[in-house]
Amino acid sequence: MRRAVLLGLAVAACGPTTFVPPPPSPTRVYGASEVDELPEIVLTPPSHYPAGGSDGVVLVRLVIDSAGNPEPATLVVVQGSDSVTSAAARALVLKTLFRPARVRGHVVQVSVDIPVEFAAEAVPPVTLHVSGDVYGEAAVQERPHLTSSATLAYPAALLLSHVPGRVVVQAVVDTTGRVEEGSVRVLQSSDARFNQAAEDYVKAARFTAGRIAGRGVRVLVELPVEFKLPTRD
Repeated sequence: MRRAVLLGLAVAACGPTTFVPPPPSPTRVYGASEVDELPEIVLTPPSHYPAGGSDGVVLVRLVIDSAGNPEPATLVVVQGSDSVTSAAARALVLKTLFRPARVRGHVVQVSVDIPVEFAAEAVPPVTLHVSGDVYGEAAVQERPHLTSSATLAYPAALLLSHVPGRVVVQAVVDTTGRVEEGSVRVLQSSDARFNQAAEDYVKAARFTAGRIAGRGVRVLVELPVEFKLPTRD
């Protein structure tokens, strides 16, 4: 009997164990698509429209280190409208403080693109953001608002059966006010047969862009779609 118990313990000790991945390397520079959390802008210096500059977007690429600091030696201007705004964009990005990127909860170095927008008539006239960042509705100063939509297609079988419905759909609205492909997801539904019609309705909708300090940002929104039975006058 004792031998059998010992054998059982031996088998248990040799059984499968949960794989725990090693922590991310502190020396590796990750790509933006490889991190779980992109860097976030924490603090930017006062910015002014540069004298002699022109409206446009300067795209800056650089590494943000694990403390949230830009690394000057890695900065490259990928796209610029002119030398004046390009120089202003470089100076602004290098003086900006970020919350560092994370992989599995650990801070890491990451290479990111930062569009810096110059618009003399806007308030403020200079804005920047991290490409690929998505904000919640509560984090933006101007939330996306629906401007146009296609006709909501009521599923015929449910309409004939006089079944009302409600579906809550989640989606990312981009900086042009369009819903991003692949971002649509049903969060709640009174009847799964309404889901496809609700998703199609949201995909075709157009919005004002969400904004922070005047700049357009990508925003994760929740949209209730109501299926109401027609009423007789």
